[in-house]
Amino acid sequence: MRQARRKYFGRVAARLERVSEAIRDQAVAGVEPHRFEQGGRHPALEVQDIPVSKIRPEYGLGRKRDRDGHRELRRSIEQFGVLTPITVRLAPDGSGDYLLIKGQGRTLACEMLGLATIPGIVVAPDFAEDEKVQQFLVENVARLRMRPVDRALLISRARQRGEETVDVARRFGVTPATVRRLQAQLETASKTEVAALRDGSVNLALHAVISRHVLDSAERADVVGEIAKFDLRTREVDELFRAIGWASLVELGGKAHRRSRLLLISWACHALSGLGKGAIDDRLSQLAERLPLSFGEETHVAGVVGA
Repeated sequence: MRQARRKYFGRVAARLERVSEAIRDQAVAGVEPHRFEQGGRHPALEVQDIPVSKIRPEYGLGRKRDRDGHRELRRSIEQFGVLTPITVRLAPDGSGDYLLIKGQGRTLACEMLGLATIPGIVVAPDFAEDEKVQQFLVENVARLRMRPVDRALLISRARQRGEETVDVARRFGVTPATVRRLQAQLETASKTEVAALRDGSVNLALHAVISRHVLDSAERADVVGEIAKFDLRTREVDELFRAIGWASLVELGGKAHRRSRLLLISWACHALSGLGKGAIDDRLSQLAERLPLSFGEETHVAGVVGA
């Protein structure tokens, strides 16, 4: 059985290589994917909501999953929804269940979040065995080639070019609310911010928090660059902005004190990251005790060195 399976995977290796090259080229060129088509043998299929409780792995295509390893994926789905639809087919046993062809990680994350449905594409019940295996293998390649941040940028770009929100949502298999949220977050993102997202210095959730607090795009690029230097969780950064009263500082100082705000957030991130583990409220209290009475360039440098 194992030998036959290895032989079968060998037959699809060349085809997979061609498909992976196409995925890579699309990701690099920024080409938006169109509706899912099954090689011309079946009509194009639309995305629909699939009950999570009715999904089970396709026989022989399941993978072992570390539930703790899905924290980042869960956070992303909780904030932005599922950006890439899963692929399923109706189970032939008449149970009404769906057999999962690709999207095991996203399905598990939705299950752990308690979501009732997940966007998915239902292929024909007679979906050929070689097509199932190819989809399963391409899923692994796609996870490396087309990351959630790349897909999010494509969604934002489609809206900037004038495509209607509902049409973008339908084509990418997300909700209109997700499209609007990504558009608001990314439409004014600078090249510096996009670069930080692409190289993993900040993730979508962390960038969303920074965007919510720092409205000026020029200032936000500098803030993203500073926060990216430190290993802080999204919630920690959110609480930090609230604790230092960022919105009030902007109202009081505006552009005239932009540099001072940048020094403050840089000092605060450095000091907070050096306080070790513990409840965020306790760590912020410790941070307040270290806050300099005056905050200029020299004070910032001394504060960071002494933190």
